Amino acid sequence: MGSLGTGEILVIAVVALIVFGPKRLPELARKAGQMLAKTREATRSVTSALDSEYDGVTAPLQDLKQEYDSTVKGFKDAASSVTGFSVDMTSTQPTQSPDPDESATPDDTVPSNDTVDHADKPDDATPEGTGNAPEPTA
Repeated sequence: MGSLGTGEILVIAVVALIVFGPKRLPELARKAGQMLAKTREATRSVTSALDSEYDGVTAPLQDLKQEYDSTVKGFKDAASSVTGFSVDMTSTQPTQSPDPDESATPDDTVPSNDTVDHADKPDDATPEGTGNAPEPTA
């Protein structure tokens, strides 16, 4: 739903003036303002209550996170002192550094399945007991 524009507010004000009259309109506006103030106060109190409950629930989790961070830091320090290398435990995937001596891509070194010739090898040439041979049918 969109917000009310100037035209809509003007139409509502004219209808309210006609329905309630000029004498009751200020009184109704005052009551509407009081109701709005009470609604804001209730919203503020509910928000503060929820925030205090949220802080009570998350405090133990914050303690666990601090303990985890200190343990990870200890592991990093121990690993770097033993190996002489710094350890990055924040990475979620292992990274492989490219070898600058190799310029071949994987496509150049591994033939695709459609270029491999299997004509010289029969289908049942696998030794028995390897699990790759077809089962004899009875």
